[in-house]
Amino acid sequence: MKVNFYLRKPNEDIISAIYASICYNRKRLIVFPNESIHPKNWDFDDGMPKSTEKNKRLEKKLLKTKLHYLDTYDDLIKIYGKSIPPQIFRNTIDKANNPDPAMKIDEPILILDFFQTLIDDSKNKVRKTKDNMIYNPNSIKPYKSAMEHFKEFLKRKKYYLSDINQTLIDNFTNYLNGFLSLNASAKYLTVLKTLVSYAAKKKLISKDISEGIEFKIRKAVADDIYLTEEEIQSIMDIKHFPTKTFEIVLDLFIIGCNTGLRFEEYSALEVESIQDGYMEIDPKKLEHRYNITTKLVIPVLPMFEKILKKYPKGFPKAPCNQVFNKTLKKIGKEIPSLNRDYEKKLIRDHQVVRKPLKRWQMVVTHTARRSFVTNMYLRGVPVPTIMAISGHTTEENFKKYNKADNRKHAEILKRIFDEGEKQKAELLKKKLEDDKKRMEKDNDSQANNQQQ
Repeated sequence: MKVNFYLRKPNEDIISAIYASICYNRKRLIVFPNESIHPKNWDFDDGMPKSTEKNKRLEKKLLKTKLHYLDTYDDLIKIYGKSIPPQIFRNTIDKANNPDPAMKIDEPILILDFFQTLIDDSKNKVRKTKDNMIYNPNSIKPYKSAMEHFKEFLKRKKYYLSDINQTLIDNFTNYLNGFLSLNASAKYLTVLKTLVSYAAKKKLISKDISEGIEFKIRKAVADDIYLTEEEIQSIMDIKHFPTKTFEIVLDLFIIGCNTGLRFEEYSALEVESIQDGYMEIDPKKLEHRYNITTKLVIPVLPMFEKILKKYPKGFPKAPCNQVFNKTLKKIGKEIPSLNRDYEKKLIRDHQVVRKPLKRWQMVVTHTARRSFVTNMYLRGVPVPTIMAISGHTTEENFKKYNKADNRKHAEILKRIFDEGEKQKAELLKKKLEDDKKRMEKDNDSQANNQQQ
């Protein structure tokens, strides 16, 4: 932070007001300390009154004022981080300085500028969750995209925090719904809702405004696929690798399908974390999942074990997410069942839109996690057990990953019923056999008694 003093009218032969230019984090604030001086008594090189007995009082006052600005900055940075809103800085200074209102420069905060403040505060750990935890970096990623969408929506118009009202929110909602899927719109509207709440928390807008606005956030069940155990085995059986990247992506994806880990986790595994048939991941390495407080313990299933033997000295470095997804689609093309047609359903502008695709086009890094959850569920593994392995903390989130359709659920019920009927039949058969043996035994006993 830098504080420099200047004259308002340096080139005129009259007494001029002194103003301070406060520069911090690419922001500039102009403040008038309610002092003045004639330009002939001003040292333009030092930005202070000339060192004379007459100017001593003013020089001392400006140095004290500068120190006050620096102390104010240090106090505010503890609350807002480096992204202190200029208006907050000004108001804090004004309370102490009480400058001439006629010289006060009004600087309302642009919504786009506060978007950046939200991003910076979240990244710099100034803004935290209700549980005083840092925000998952992945949860911050949509903030930038939301800001870009809002910028396009504005069409170079300037909107300030003071302009936030129901009409503005509704217009932005309609704008997003016009070209994005329902879930994408919901994601960016949630970010805007977060921004409004954060502005209210910092007392930049009225709490009544933030609580009075209705955000019409609607979500649809995501139309994503999972891979069956047979399809995962088909991928595992691929022997020809056109490139080393192809092989690495294949192996790591198979690990993801057998562990339920996220891409950032199964792409950065350490062999040292695996012992005696189990992999243990320390919660410190899961900071991106701020709700994980205990280590994950995951069994090394057969496919995982087979791949583990290929890399005794450590797993290979994974390509970036974009390259990984591109390679996954090349792998998917080689699997016959993934070449079937698929209609992806999206909701845009309040209408269902069907997008024709091939199933392999739907395969992405997160498909591995969905496949693990769904296949374990179809195997009959209890939900709490699957959640303990995958790290899901709520059933609501867990259900989003379970892609078993109505047919699969019907098959599960039929299987349970058939197994129950089979058990009942076996019990009945055993009972009849026992009754028969008992009757034969009774008959033999009666015959012996008659002979005696």
